This record gives sequence, structure tokens and C-alpha cells, in this order.
Amino acid sequence: MDFMNKSTTIKIFQCMTIILLMSVKSHAFAEKYLFVSDLDHRYHQNIVELISSGLEDLDHEIDNISYENYDSEAITPYSSLITIGYRAAVSVINDSTDKPVLSLLIPKQVFNLILRKSINKDKRYLFSSIYIDQPIKRQINLINELSDSFRKIGILYGKNSYSSKKTITNTIKKSGLEVKNITVLERTELISETRHLSENSDLLLAVPDSTIYNRRSIKGILLTTYRNKIPVIGFSRAYVKAGALAAVYSSAENISRQAIEIIKHNTRHAYISAKRFHPKYFEVEINTKVARSLNINLVDKDTIIKSLIHLETDTSSRIPAPKGTADRG
Repeated sequence: MDFMNKSTTIKIFQCMTIILLMSVKSHAFAEKYLFVSDLDHRYHQNIVELISSGLEDLDHEIDNISYENYDSEAITPYSSLITIGYRAAVSVINDSTDKPVLSLLIPKQVFNLILRKSINKDKRYLFSSIYIDQPIKRQINLINELSDSFRKIGILYGKNSYSSKKTITNTIKKSGLEVKNITVLERTELISETRHLSENSDLLLAVPDSTIYNRRSIKGILLTTYRNKIPVIGFSRAYVKAGALAAVYSSAENISRQAIEIIKHNTRHAYISAKRFHPKYFEVEINTKVARSLNINLVDKDTIIKSLIHLETDTSSRIPAPKGTADRG
């Protein structure tokens, strides 16, 4: 009897040891993600919360620090970094980290510029991004859905967007529309150049560039175009509320959903897939008051969204869908 009790005790102990070791091993190999963001920015923190919630089914740990407190030594325990916004991306990329990085909410041209400046070619495979920019083809589709009368597209470029001018111009021309480009190098020239562009265009298409579109300038740009009866296509919901006619944009939910898909894909396949993406999921916002004042008859935004999705999924459409952008959700 004593032998049986002793044997049973040993087996129980062995089982408990195995369970404990498995638990320690599981914990040791859990993915550890570090968010680098602006802790005082509500929109940034909303994205952190949404992504964290979407990863609950994975064995993982998540921490969130301010870009101001980023320290290259402190990131050692983490398997991957997720940056939100320009300042966070700059802090991490300038550090030339050896960790996989996914950057969110940063313009394409800015991301590629700081990557080229700070990271050697042999390490760039570590850096992925979901750009804040919508695909230009999607923007053109939106313009066509709004009105057939928008044939001359005006675009203001600054130092942060100038390098994208050739690609955007070629894409617009291939769609059958005309384009008028103006590069603004001095802040004092912005309103006069906006006025000149308005006089020679049917519509102003805004591209993400903080040297052109910022809190100090947006009111002046919108007033100048409005006086010339020229609508503006913005790149965020906020610009539509401020007075732009319409915008196709990606919400926090849209960006988070795509980021979760990328993170889970990389986790399942156990490799780094460093790619740069335009937003896959999107929304449309329209300003009906501006439309009425400019005598523009618009269909409702749900109809516009359905048309955009159809154009991106229909391979025979006039403007082919950008890769990976077919589904809004």
C-alpha cells in the first residue's frame, strides 16, 4: 500500500512538473508586441486598443510606450514593434532596430524617405507599413462617382509629397482625366498658388503633405477654392467636416483590422513579411451642404461606397483595383 501511494505520488509530481514546464515554455515563446505611439493622442490609443482586442486569440503580451520614451535597450524582450504616427516611426526607424516593425498612420513618401535615410538596404525587409494615403486609383474612382464634370484635377505638392508627383500624374492621365500640378516651396505662396490652381481646375485633390495641409493652412485653402466654386477632395473625415466636398479615408477600425490581419498572417507562417500597403478597408464621407452650395448633385455615400468596391473587384473596370484593396468589410 505504501509502495502504491509512493508510486502514485511520484506520478502526480511528474505530471505537475510537465504541466509547469509546458506553461513556462508557452510563456517564454509568447509573442511580445510593443506599441510606440503618442500616449496623449486619443486616436492613436484607440488603434492600440482595437489591435490589442483583435489579438486576444493569440498567445501574446502587449505593452505601449510613448515615442518620447523610446529606448533601444528597452525593446530587447519584444518580438515586434508597432509604431503609430510620424514621430513614433521616426524614433524607431532612426534607431535602426533589428526587430520587425509595422508602421501605421504615416504618408507613403515620408515613410520611404526616412527608411532610405536611416536603414541600410539589407535591413529594410524588417520594416512594413500601412500608409495613410489612399490608392490614387481609388481617389480617381471617387471623383468619377461624384460627377462626370470633374475633368481637370488640380493638385498642390509640397516637399513631403513632391516625389509622388510623377506616379500620381501618370495614373490620372491614364484614367482619361487632365491634371494640373503646382509645387509650393514657400508657405507665403500657398494661397496665391491655390487661387491660381482653382482658376485652372474643376476640382482640387488633396494629397497628404503636412507642409501644405495643416491646421494653419486648411481654412485658407478651403476658403480660396470655395470662392472660386471649386470643390476639394480631402484625405480625412476631418477635412470634409471643415469644408471639403468629399473624402475616401480609412477609420481607426479599418486600419486596425488590416494591421491585425498582417500580424496574424506573420505569426501563423512564422516569418517576417515586410511589405508596404495602401489601406485595404475604407469609408467615404461627403459634405452635403458644400455640394448644395456648389450645385453638385450627389448620390448617397453608401451607393458611392458600393460603386467603389465594385470598381476595385471588377477586373474589367476602367481603372483596375490596386492589389489587396478590394474589400471594405
